[in-house]
Amino acid sequence: MMNRNLTPPNLEEAEQLFNDLLEEVSSKEANLAGGEAQDGARGKTAIQRLKETSVTFGDPRSRLIPLTAQGFAAQGIELDYEVRQLMHQFDFYSMVVSVDPRPQPSVEISGLECHLSFGSQGNQAPIVHRIIPGAKWQPIINIGVEMNLGLDANLDVSAGVDAAELAKVERLPDYNRLKANVGSKDNLKLFTVLDGLNYQLGKFDIIAQGDDNSECYWRIEKPKLQDQATVKFGIIFKVPKGWDSIELTGQVWIEPEMDWLFGELSHVIKALPGHLKDIFGSKARAAKQFAVGQKEAWIGENKIILPHG
Repeated sequence: MMNRNLTPPNLEEAEQLFNDLLEEVSSKEANLAGGEAQDGARGKTAIQRLKETSVTFGDPRSRLIPLTAQGFAAQGIELDYEVRQLMHQFDFYSMVVSVDPRPQPSVEISGLECHLSFGSQGNQAPIVHRIIPGAKWQPIINIGVEMNLGLDANLDVSAGVDAAELAKVERLPDYNRLKANVGSKDNLKLFTVLDGLNYQLGKFDIIAQGDDNSECYWRIEKPKLQDQATVKFGIIFKVPKGWDSIELTGQVWIEPEMDWLFGELSHVIKALPGHLKDIFGSKARAAKQFAVGQKEAWIGENKIILPHG
């Protein structure tokens, strides 16, 4: 089950809230006089820019790959006995889901979140085996080292970095926790899932959960999203043998930094109607209520057809 704090926002309600807030703030700023007139329309501008901020999904079918013993062998990896036995019961797949954040100028972000949920067929549903990247890889990403994340003979995730960058990784305080699953790209035998991973999001925190469930999510806290490229997430999942398709629903959203928004509205906050003013009493609640994002469903005629190895 999803953590309560990571429950998706209601994007339809957020849209209406933006419209109400924009109308009220525009009206209050138009009535400003005297010394407050210098604030002009900065509140209206902030709301408009936040409202115009967007984040969208790419097509998960673009990098959907079957994982087979033969495919691993072609990469020089002999799968462990337990994994080979599981492959008699399940078909395994690697899927990369990309999201494209487009924050407007001056908008400050507190979090980027992606939630994915597989649909069921009867009493069965796809099972998430691994999610990539998990929180354990954050220290390497944060020091700006580019890495490949892939699967070893146990279908566990390991990281390969350039030999010239390995010394930076070895100096990390968390290196002892990572060293069993990190090494030079030249020496590690991996079935690469995400290559060249380097989010370039500044110093940020990752929360990621979903192993052994039919849904998963990532939250990237305090990312610097301005002028950033697509953010990619990888999922290793398994389905009962013989499945030809799966259904997937997703929601991705951006939450604003409430200190920034409160600052942009500070000259009119006290004059807002109670139902709007009260929202700012809780930063976490307000950030969720002012989220912008997208829902997507690959179901029915748009379901995802599974390739076979």
